Amino acid sequence: MKKVLSKFLAIFMVMGILLAACAPAATDTPAEPEAAATDAPAEPEAAAEEAPAEDTVVSMVPAQAGAPFDINGKVVCYIIPSLANPFLNGVATSVTEQFKADGVTVNVYGADEGGLNQQFDQIENCISMKTDFMYVMAAGEIDQLIPAIEEAKAAGIMVMGVPPQKLAPFDAIMHTSQLEDGQKVAKMACDFIEARYPDAADGSVETAIVGGASSSVGMKLRDQGYSTITDICPKVKLVAHLDVSGDSLPVGQNAAENIFTANPDVKVFLAQSTAHAQGIANAIKALPGVEISEYGVFAGDMDPSMIPTVTSCEDPYKGFVAIGGTALDVATYEQIKKMLQGVEYPNIINDALDPIACDFTTLAP
Repeated sequence: MKKVLSKFLAIFMVMGILLAACAPAATDTPAEPEAAATDAPAEPEAAAEEAPAEDTVVSMVPAQAGAPFDINGKVVCYIIPSLANPFLNGVATSVTEQFKADGVTVNVYGADEGGLNQQFDQIENCISMKTDFMYVMAAGEIDQLIPAIEEAKAAGIMVMGVPPQKLAPFDAIMHTSQLEDGQKVAKMACDFIEARYPDAADGSVETAIVGGASSSVGMKLRDQGYSTITDICPKVKLVAHLDVSGDSLPVGQNAAENIFTANPDVKVFLAQSTAHAQGIANAIKALPGVEISEYGVFAGDMDPSMIPTVTSCEDPYKGFVAIGGTALDVATYEQIKKMLQGVEYPNIINDALDPIACDFTTLAP
């Protein structure tokens, strides 16, 4: 009897083993293995997946009864991300000077230290000062400033946003297609490579991007535009893609120095801003025995004072995109003045994007 039971037990054990082997896998998903470490830059997500819906259709806001109003004595708060950015500060300075003839005071504020938190406080302070108008360019995601902007609107203050994707809750916006901006920079850089390195093999011209892949929506889209250089320019070898914060010449110079430490043969840089580009150019000019014609630095905005330098082809900084053309300061002044006077004005200004560069054909070896 014991032998019979032993046989049955053995049979059941074998069947159990077979059933277990044929059973479906457990429903709990196992942890994914960690990705292997790499020095290669992370690929930005496709622009089509990242680009948010944008308001670009222009409507005219009708004139108010009794317009044009006398604007002498009016006060404007002009809030920008950084006073250290030559492009932004240059536009602000020009707007301030133009308004002096109208008797309008423009108070310019930068957020170089405190970012969005500092800007939130600046908006609150401008409300308490009973300012008449606010120009707000966010140092990051504009959504974080919306409560303060809505408070300003409730206090009867007109607000223009630069450059948010959506019109609401602003009275007007100046809109920039940052993705297109970045694509134009990439095209300029590729044109430089084709002119200066006509015989270079595919994947041989070392290139670096100094951008803001993880920053605000605008700079993220600009960075994605830069990344298209690997699609349109076969000769490019992208060896570095830095994600930087801060907008000044020292930030750009430090980024370039770090890139050269790991990749001494980089010849082309795509820089987030003109401040970064000027800093990168300074780092290049400090290299021993440097041949300026071999290097190309390109930026997504401009410092007007750099136009002669860029177009001369005698500096590493060889091209940028003029947002709003070369007269953005005039367009900004005229828009704010119309809004203060209560006359008809466009609720959206879609900035022109004009590439400005030296004549690359003069650089052929």
